[in-house]
Amino acid sequence: MRIALGLALALMLASPVSHAVKAGEAAPPLSAPNAAQQTVNLKDYRGKVVYVDFWASWCAPCRQAMPQYERLYQQWAKRGLVVLGVNVDADRAEADRALKRRPVSFPVVYDPAGTWPERFDLPTMPSGYLIGRDGIVRYVHEGFRTSDMPALEALIDKTLGEKP
Repeated sequence: MRIALGLALALMLASPVSHAVKAGEAAPPLSAPNAAQQTVNLKDYRGKVVYVDFWASWCAPCRQAMPQYERLYQQWAKRGLVVLGVNVDADRAEADRALKRRPVSFPVVYDPAGTWPERFDLPTMPSGYLIGRDGIVRYVHEGFRTSDMPALEALIDKTLGEKP
């Protein structure tokens, strides 16, 4: 567990050539395997509003956030919202155990090498990115606090209402 924490922190603090993805910028083109080992590409969700949630089993705020993001997905999926969980655990078994305790129906991809966190240059764990139908990041959500949910929901509603 300490190794995973150290790896995640190193990924967040390293990489001087990358820069943190900000609102108004295009989301990086990325892909990773899901639980069935099928490749999921972020670009496959073009035309939908995507909330990319970076999480890990060792991250307490991430575990608190999962049921909230599942609720968002259930509430807004019919309008075009996809919540995409990006797990960064070095050990896939740890991620699977976390999902068994807090199951979700939204898609989850596994990135033990840290490619996605590096490309987004995560500011903290957890971090979330609201991406519009056009692939442009609308909002970056650092950390997790239940009190942030109403504002996030308002941004999701607004983004879902935008024309592609």
